[in-house]
Amino acid sequence: MLRSLVRWSDSRPGLRRARRALSRAPLVSRAIEALDEARARRLERDGDPRGRSKQRWSEVEPGPGLTWGVELSGEAAVDVCERHGAFGEGRTILEIGPGYGRIMGAVLDRGVGFERYLGLELSDQNAGHLRETFTDPRIEIVQGDAESAQLGERVDSVFSFLTFKHIYPSFEGALTNLRPQLRDGGVVVFDLIEGTRSYFQRDEQTFVHEYTRADAEEIVERSGLTLETFDTVDHAPGRTRMVVVARA
Repeated sequence: MLRSLVRWSDSRPGLRRARRALSRAPLVSRAIEALDEARARRLERDGDPRGRSKQRWSEVEPGPGLTWGVELSGEAAVDVCERHGAFGEGRTILEIGPGYGRIMGAVLDRGVGFERYLGLELSDQNAGHLRETFTDPRIEIVQGDAESAQLGERVDSVFSFLTFKHIYPSFEGALTNLRPQLRDGGVVVFDLIEGTRSYFQRDEQTFVHEYTRADAEEIVERSGLTLETFDTVDHAPGRTRMVVVARA
């Protein structure tokens, strides 16, 4: 029962609700964590889990499969970024993992101010789709990995939604790489699942890392940034995420 619950809990709404209810019991919670750890150890023995997790997203196609099978609006993410000063005339902004362009589209539809919009995308197919879809000359799509990409310029704002939770083993490498490429006083806004699990899903490629607020703050500080505040974003019903806001 527990093995089935762990494998399917984030793939099916009913089991996701069941896991949340059961996980309130300490014994069940510890059992789930033990199964998560056992799978992670097995995948480490079988091969490179970091490469496995990156392959999942480097081969993905643009579309609602990136967002639970539903094509979402980026309005909620834009709201959060606006609240924390990510946009503005003359600013160069960077989105990590733009996917099929839902946030990019919402930014353009609203007429939010910016001078340059860089989209850093791991998937070649997504990058091609974004270049074809968004022809505004202020937008540039860069194919690359947030843990190693060199932009060739400093940016004023970095934001990312539904992406940092999938970076193995944590988002620290991405923040550490991006920090020197962020102007002093620049803002970083990203979302995470609030919790304590770290696991591969049933496909054994999709990695998910949950974070407590204390965990997130510690990683932000180690990356050379200063935590400013926490917020929340509602991507869809039942899909509320913790938002981390940090400054250079």
